[in-house]
Amino acid sequence: MTELNTEILDNVKSVLAPYLAKLSSHKFDTQPDEIEVKCQQDDSELTWATLLRLKIIPDDRQVRISCISTPGVMKGQGLGKQLIRAIYIPAKTRGFEVFVTDMTPGFYERLLRRGARSCNDEMVQINDDTVLA
Repeated sequence: MTELNTEILDNVKSVLAPYLAKLSSHKFDTQPDEIEVKCQQDDSELTWATLLRLKIIPDDRQVRISCISTPGVMKGQGLGKQLIRAIYIPAKTRGFEVFVTDMTPGFYERLLRRGARSCNDEMVQINDDTVLA
């Protein structure tokens, strides 16, 4: 893993630690230039959900967040904003741009209201003007 992968993973783990402790199970799947976090709300195999999926594209100097989801027990606590910030800060430091792709229309609109830049109907770019607090 690169330094950027490691720093993003460490930041994500730090943000998620208090939330994941309350869940039945969770796992971090890491591959070169990819991070995925899955969680299970209770003992049922049916409650496994992907919480976060991102891909680092070194040649384009981009980080693309293709899945960011908050299960019921985590909703309304600002977790999505915290995760995006935990990814954006180290990416920006290393000259990478951060994009959120494949999101619901409601999340897309919320990110636009928070200052993200629209790239198309399904993708926004996170920037210094994006309010992630």
